[in-house]
Amino acid sequence: VIINAAGILHTPEFMPEKKLADLQYQQMMETFRANTFGPAMIIRHFSKLLDSERGVMAILSAKVGSIEDNRLGGWYSYRASKAALNMFVKTAAIEINRTKPRAVLIALHPGTVNSKLSEPFRGAQIGRTPDAAANDMLGVLDTLTAADTGQFYSYNGDRLPW
Repeated sequence: VIINAAGILHTPEFMPEKKLADLQYQQMMETFRANTFGPAMIIRHFSKLLDSERGVMAILSAKVGSIEDNRLGGWYSYRASKAALNMFVKTAAIEINRTKPRAVLIALHPGTVNSKLSEPFRGAQIGRTPDAAANDMLGVLDTLTAADTGQFYSYNGDRLPW
């Protein structure tokens, strides 16, 4: 099992954009670097290590990266970087399936977790503990089969729309 949990939503220098007028090139680049390009390189280098009998790789994404599920707008860079990440996962899963048909590569939404990432957004009040989140996600990973590769799942086992 390989899990990539790296990503950013905000830094001391920026918060998620609420409107188009808030877009800044540097913020978009930093967000895509962490949320899209880095995980893509993790997939590139570590997918070779997946066991051909049942290797599982989960790349943490976010439900707000679902294009179909976007009802609120805002958070432009974060949403777009996670949508792009989802495309990398889907595309890589197709390629990996050719040589390792029993391996599983998915995008996984952890939900709101009480962490520094969610702290400015009431994460401590509405989020789950990191231990609970990890247990939930591991529970989902335990149920996956090769038929699930290239999909987008939530921590509760629901399949999410792209």
